[in-house]
Amino acid sequence: MERDETVHDETTTLLENEYQQEQGLHESCSQNGNEDQGVGSFSPEYILPLALFAALAMASTAATEYFAYATLLCKDPRQCEGGETSKYAGFIAAATSVANILGMLALGPLQKLSTINRKLGLLLWMCCRSMSAVMLLLGVYSNSIYVALFGRVFEGLASDNLLHFTLNAVYTQSSNQKKISSLIGYSLALYMVGISVSPFVAGLFKNFTVSFFMALGIFGFAVAYLQLCVTSRTPKGKARLENSSRQADHRDRPSNMRTYGRPHNLVGRISSTMVAPLRDFKNQPLHFVIGLSLFAYNIIQSYIFSALLVHTSVKFGFTGRENGFIITIAHSVAALYIFLNLYLIPRLLTSLFRTQMEIPEPQHYSGKRDAIFALTSLTLQALSLIAIGWSTKTWQVYAITALLALGLPTPSFIKAYFVGHFEGSEKSAALASLAMMEASASVLGPMVLGGWQSFSGAGGGVFFVAAGISGFSIVAFGVGSLILSRKSGLYLGREGMDNES
Repeated sequence: MERDETVHDETTTLLENEYQQEQGLHESCSQNGNEDQGVGSFSPEYILPLALFAALAMASTAATEYFAYATLLCKDPRQCEGGETSKYAGFIAAATSVANILGMLALGPLQKLSTINRKLGLLLWMCCRSMSAVMLLLGVYSNSIYVALFGRVFEGLASDNLLHFTLNAVYTQSSNQKKISSLIGYSLALYMVGISVSPFVAGLFKNFTVSFFMALGIFGFAVAYLQLCVTSRTPKGKARLENSSRQADHRDRPSNMRTYGRPHNLVGRISSTMVAPLRDFKNQPLHFVIGLSLFAYNIIQSYIFSALLVHTSVKFGFTGRENGFIITIAHSVAALYIFLNLYLIPRLLTSLFRTQMEIPEPQHYSGKRDAIFALTSLTLQALSLIAIGWSTKTWQVYAITALLALGLPTPSFIKAYFVGHFEGSEKSAALASLAMMEASASVLGPMVLGGWQSFSGAGGGVFFVAAGISGFSIVAFGVGSLILSRKSGLYLGREGMDNES
């Protein structure tokens, strides 16, 4: 037994040296401007355009699909009546719930895949998401609401949350925490830009089915970019080192726990893979408070824009064109908000106070910044939801949508803040834990908000319920950030005492 441990220690040391050599070679290639050359070299920035391409494709059908559902369910798609309204909202809520359940089940396998092959995970996402547009198109031409709604199955297997998790898992491969925070923010900003532009363009066409062909074309271009410009695998040394560490953890467990921890049957292995993303919360229960905040937020976010588009379609008679304007306004404002917070404002403050104040350390400063932005965005979201509930005119809907958009970047701020308290491969595990909370909330959101909207009809009660949930999210994040700050302070204090001694 002692000999096995000695051999493992020697092997781990060799793997660490090999990985460091690969990293050194990668840095050398980067400095010479040859990032795209060599076997192991990779720069996370190459992934950023995929956020834009994916958003452009998804948003092409974001507004028109609701009008497509209305044409299949209502006699007059511009003005659904009585029972048609409840049926319309009920169908969409049920389909969205099924899609979100599938998204939650797909997260575990995707997390495992993302640590081995960064390209394959993104490629599978693109293929699944493009099939949603295909099914929507077939549903319209066959005049079948069930065929059209079946596209939601593919949306669940390739949800927005899974896209952001796959992208963020690649960004965390950067060794610079400030860069990770910026990459996550810029990725979401590009995503928002794509979401805002595409429905506006699609709304210019009289035939809304054109948007479905637009989506398929953009997905095809994104797949081509992925194949040509993104490398497939993580550095070999890193993959083998992490595998060696996992084997060591398994070896250190008691024999009875090894059998229990690694199920031998197929169902057990699948279940273990699906719940693997929650492992961080099991090891660090206090981290669950931050996850709870994101959970509450995503209960709202998973359905609030669907609720808004249903609300505007039923109460104000909005078509795909008007709903496209809503999506464009929301995501354009959100992208501008991220750009101001991550790029323009920090540079203005740095230039104004360069000689008058000491600039804090990047990691410490970026953590505080992300926490403040998260609380601000959550508060603005709660206020805007209350305002939408009281809106009675179309211009009020457009104006309040711009305010509601300031809450859209909240997940990127929470994730960047949370990930900043981890090191190395723990960052990806932390992201997976938050992604599982998002996916779980996405299942519950349509049931809570969609069910309430289906019950209450065209009124604004659903937005008041959402505002209450948003208030809970604010409190949870405030408590969670205090816990993490105290924990980090104690760790840094202990580290300083060790250095002095």
